[in-house]
Amino acid sequence: MHVIVALFTLLVLIAVNAIFSGRYPWWLWVLIAWMPLFAAHTAWAKGLFDRNREGS
Repeated sequence: MHVIVALFTLLVLIAVNAIFSGRYPWWLWVLIAWMPLFAAHTAWAKGLFDRNREGS
């Protein structure tokens, strides 16, 4: 669900950028800032940050 919301929001931002200021693609800054957060969230959701507790 997060991916769909992220892509839809980015498509809206691209459209707003094209309508109001098509010469400078400022939506790329949103993409650059958002992707590491999205990747970290995906890694957390898949359990990549969980500690191995077999030995405890």
